[in-house]
Amino acid sequence: MTARRLVRILRQHGCEPVRQRGSHQIWRCANCQTVIPLHAGDIPTGTLRSIERDLEPCLGPRWLTQ
Repeated sequence: MTARRLVRILRQHGCEPVRQRGSHQIWRCANCQTVIPLHAGDIPTGTLRSIERDLEPCLGPRWLTQ
């Protein structure tokens, strides 16, 4: 999954960017937050799973695969 597609999904769930430093954005959904790497190509699977875990308390389990 690319960063552009992930950002689109996060916006659909009501999340918003808080700040950016270089190629990394901090995103917040309610009380949860995570870092999204804005590099070219696909986000590595482990990084994607970590992002999913960071936002799981706010967006529910398996929110990324729905």
